[in-house]
Amino acid sequence: MNDLFTLSDENWPAGLVDITGRLVIREFTPDEAELCRELYAKCGCMADEAPAELSPEEFLDFHRSYIKYQYGFYGYGNFGVFLKAPDCRSIEECIQKSGTCIGVVGIINGSASQTGELSYAILPEYQRQGYAHEACLAALEYGRECGFERFEARIAPSNLASIELAKKLGVTVIS
Repeated sequence: MNDLFTLSDENWPAGLVDITGRLVIREFTPDEAELCRELYAKCGCMADEAPAELSPEEFLDFHRSYIKYQYGFYGYGNFGVFLKAPDCRSIEECIQKSGTCIGVVGIINGSASQTGELSYAILPEYQRQGYAHEACLAALEYGRECGFERFEARIAPSNLASIELAKKLGVTVIS
């Protein structure tokens, strides 16, 4: 899974999806509700799952429930994409020093058996720098480890950059 560090499965930190060359991809924590709320608003993502009109208190409840039931039950979902500190030398240090959250990437159950639905959104100021590609590759690998054999992504026909990325990744685009 991770090309920087080698750990056996029993030593892999809970909630960590991957550490890539530039990113830390991990579960959001309960304390990151406001971060998620801001991220979802800026990216325009998660409109179906977490409507923008939720009050901060309602969003906090939504966020905690998501962590408990999505991560807790399935072991996968939408994950935070954080910039990796360039000087970290261990997994623990990379997690502790992970910086700015620049987006979200995830896998949920798709439309058919053994099909995962890939979702991703990167903040506009970090787009066109390869971060979405890097995060999606890690998410797809994680999805395969969770038992998914095929992947699809729901992308608006007008989002040509995301459609191009999905096709490059071998993901079926559905609208």
